[in-house]
Amino acid sequence: MLELLAIPVLSGASALYVGMKKRDVDEMAIRKVFKNLKVGAVEGKDFVYPKLIATEQKDYGVRYVYRVPLGLPKKVLEPIEEILSSTLDKPVEVTFKKWLYIDVFHNDIPKKVLYRDVPDMAGWVVPLGFNERGWHFHDFDKTPHCTLSGTARFGKTVMLKNMMTYLIEHHPDDAEFIIIDLKGGLEFEKYRDLKQVIEVASDPVEAFEALRIVHMLMEQRMAEFRKNGWTNIVDTPLQKRLFIIVDEGAQLAPDKFMTKAQKDMLAACQYTLAEAARVAGALGMRLIFCTQYPTSDTLPRQIKQNADLKITFRLPAGYASMVAIDDYGAEELPSDIKGRAIVKTHEKKIVQVPYITDDEMMKRMEVYRVAKPQKSKDGGETREDFVRFE
Repeated sequence: MLELLAIPVLSGASALYVGMKKRDVDEMAIRKVFKNLKVGAVEGKDFVYPKLIATEQKDYGVRYVYRVPLGLPKKVLEPIEEILSSTLDKPVEVTFKKWLYIDVFHNDIPKKVLYRDVPDMAGWVVPLGFNERGWHFHDFDKTPHCTLSGTARFGKTVMLKNMMTYLIEHHPDDAEFIIIDLKGGLEFEKYRDLKQVIEVASDPVEAFEALRIVHMLMEQRMAEFRKNGWTNIVDTPLQKRLFIIVDEGAQLAPDKFMTKAQKDMLAACQYTLAEAARVAGALGMRLIFCTQYPTSDTLPRQIKQNADLKITFRLPAGYASMVAIDDYGAEELPSDIKGRAIVKTHEKKIVQVPYITDDEMMKRMEVYRVAKPQKSKDGGETREDFVRFE
């Protein structure tokens, strides 16, 4: 009996030794990189390198914490991440706040993750994606608006369908949607009959009518808040949230070949969206604005400035990345991996967005279908029976 018990004990000790040895090897390599790159600063008469003060075992890998010498220039630290990743042959993330943190991960970001594997989370959250650290979520009650950018066929619309499906499945009675699908309604018209969907617009004229509903609802909600002395929906008993999804917002940008009436109509659409971005977040409205190639015309400044969550898939140029997320990087995302995105808030991270097929979304949403009037074709009269945001 004692001999049998000794076997797993020795195996465990051996595994622990191997794990410690691997960490020691990685730490020695990090120190070597510091010396080769002269990552350090002069203190007194000596050139001082970062000093290891802690090694932390994490679920995702190992974190090395270093104290750095005073006066170490930031530009000295910038190339470390890429060089360490190549040296260790592992994904590495380097961050510097009070301490220098070097996270060495067990695994790379997977090339594909599935919606059905997303864990359940409480609150008005949606899955952003998965990376070396695990799953990442966004809370729309903390940050109400977001922008999505990226070249066609790299994952924007799949991201929208992820968000919509997750919100409906977790808030079937309280999530509502006005969807402006300017790809001719090809992606979202099929979901018009969901009880959570107030309206689906498939061209700029229909978008103008849908945004009239948005404007009316903002006025109603503003009056209700003034009457009750409320300032933010998260501090009220109100449960409903209205999500305004714009898929391919570039179609709402006026162009020089258009008539004055067309330009005025599109300018009115952009004004309502900008107004929603400015004031409607506190009222319980959440704007999700998407465009393929972001420019100052296709991504209006008021929307961008008031959307603290910015997501971008691959873009063809650094200029477009700067417009999308105020930083470079989208042009360097891999061209052979669909669904790889940069998520930018107060920090920037790369994730693999979960994949959901149209068939899977249809099956999950089928239970929420209800009978609705046929869409009006007589000049754009809005359907008041659909307005339930109250």
